[in-house]
Amino acid sequence: MKLIPSLLAAAALAASAGVANAETFTLRMGGGHTTGTTYVKVFDTFFADEVAKRVKAQTDHEVRFIKAWGGSVAKVDGAVEAVQKGSLDIGLSPIGFEQARAGLLNYSAYMPFTSDDPVLQQKVATRMLKEVPALQASMKPYNAHVLAQMVTEAYSIATTFDVQKIEDLNGKRIAMTGTNAPLFIPTGAVPVTLGIGDHYQAIQNGLAEGSLFWVSGMEAFKLREVAKVWTKTGFGSYSTLAAFMNLDTRARLPKEVVSIIDKVAAEATIKVAEMSKQRDADVEAAIRDKGVKVHTLSTQERGRWAQLIKDLPSKAAKELDAKGQPATEVLKTYVRFLGEAGYKFPFEYPL
Repeated sequence: MKLIPSLLAAAALAASAGVANAETFTLRMGGGHTTGTTYVKVFDTFFADEVAKRVKAQTDHEVRFIKAWGGSVAKVDGAVEAVQKGSLDIGLSPIGFEQARAGLLNYSAYMPFTSDDPVLQQKVATRMLKEVPALQASMKPYNAHVLAQMVTEAYSIATTFDVQKIEDLNGKRIAMTGTNAPLFIPTGAVPVTLGIGDHYQAIQNGLAEGSLFWVSGMEAFKLREVAKVWTKTGFGSYSTLAAFMNLDTRARLPKEVVSIIDKVAAEATIKVAEMSKQRDADVEAAIRDKGVKVHTLSTQERGRWAQLIKDLPSKAAKELDAKGQPATEVLKTYVRFLGEAGYKFPFEYPL
C-alpha cells in the first residue's frame, strides 16, 4: 500500500516538471510592406494564427507574435539586416531590394517571360529551395534561414497608350523599380525609377506614361484612373518574396516548435500563390468593367522582346558566379524545373 503514495508523488513531480519546462516564446515579425500586399497579409493572419494555435495544441509551449509591418522596424531593403542583427526574428522581404545580400534567391527575376501562373511558379520555387542547397546556404553569412520563398502576382504594364508591338514603347517613359530598367532599355522605352506609391502622380503629371507592376495596382493604387490600357506582357510571376528567420532564434526554440513554424510557412506559400492567382483574375475582370482596355501581347512579340534581352540572364549569372555564387547552375536548374512543370520560355536564353 505504501507504493501508491510513492507513485502519486512521482506523477505529481513529473507533471510539475512539465509545467516548469513550458515556455511562452515571443517572436518579432515584420517587413517593409503593409498587409495590403498578399504575402504580408497571409503571414500576418494565417501564419501567425496557425503557428500560435498549433504550438499551443501540440506542445507544452506557446508562441506569440509582435508584428512590425510597413517599415516600422525594417524598410523594404532592410529585412535581411534586421534578421541578421536580431531586431526581427522573422523578416519578410521583396528580395529585389536585397540584391547585395539575397542575389542568388532573386534567380527568377533574371529570367523574364517566365510563367505568369503563380501556382505553377510556387511549385517550382518550393522545389528549388528544397533541391538546390546553394539557395539556403547563400543566406547563412547573414545569420538567416530562408523560411519561405513566395511568388508575386504576374507583372505587366499599365499605360496611357496602346501597346501591340515592341516599337510602341519607343521613347515612352515607364515608371518602375530600377532593377527592372534593363528589361525596357533595349525597347527604346525610358525607365523612370519610382516606388509604386508614386506611379499615379507621375502618370498624372506627365512624368511617366506607364507603370510596371501587378494588375492589383490598378485598383490598390488607382492606376486605372490615369492609365486606361493594361497590356499582359507575359513577364511572369516571380518567386521574389521571401521570409527569413534568424538562425539564433531557430536554435533556441524547441525542435517541435521549429517544425510547426516550418510546416505552416510551407502552407502559407501555397495560400499566397492561390490568392495571387485569384487576385489577378478578379482585378482584371473589375478593370475591364470599369473601361480599361485589357489585352495580351502576342507570343511573337514576347519572343522578339526576349531576344532583345537575351544576354541579361547570363550577365546576371556571371556576376554572381564571380562572387562565388553558383548562379549559372541555379538558372539552368530553374529552366529545367519549369520545363518539367510544363512551361517553356518564348526564347531559349543562352546560359
